[in-house]
Amino acid sequence: MNLSHTLFNTVSNKLRLKVSLLNEEKLYVKSLRAQIESLKKIKENSYKDISIQKNQLENGNNQNLVIMYVINISFLKANTTIHVSDIKGNMKLFYSAGSVGLAGKQKRKRRVAALKLISLILKRATFLNKKPVALHLKNVNSYKNIIVSKLKRSLFIRVVKSFNQIPYNGCRKKKVRRKKYTKKFR
Repeated sequence: MNLSHTLFNTVSNKLRLKVSLLNEEKLYVKSLRAQIESLKKIKENSYKDISIQKNQLENGNNQNLVIMYVINISFLKANTTIHVSDIKGNMKLFYSAGSVGLAGKQKRKRRVAALKLISLILKRATFLNKKPVALHLKNVNSYKNIIVSKLKRSLFIRVVKSFNQIPYNGCRKKKVRRKKYTKKFR
């Protein structure tokens, strides 16, 4: 009788374990179904939001759009450039330091070149007024604050991104080869 009792206990314990695992799986499946339904609702709502934004764009209401234009300012080794493009990448305006009357080594004077280019862009780009703009700065290290403050006075800047491509230490030096010494015989 003792053997049958232990067999019964082990079988019943295994069944309880299987039942508890089934209950856990059942709860897991229910939570997955709830998540799927909530994601479907979010997807439907986002499609509605996109259609609303398209309608607003067609009607001329651009208040909810994130960015309309991108202004790129680049400090190159021998020049300073600025260009304005729309979101799709179509260039609207482009100026370099040579277009504001700077030539030769004057183009490397960053502060003068940047301020002249910014004032030129503000005069020519009247379409930027009251529209959200992203500002991309390449290799602009210490002049970042000057440029941003000058542009903020007359433009609505939404995003400022800084890309520094010049390394802090510079490139690794080339390995110096040792000269081979040969003895001269007399």
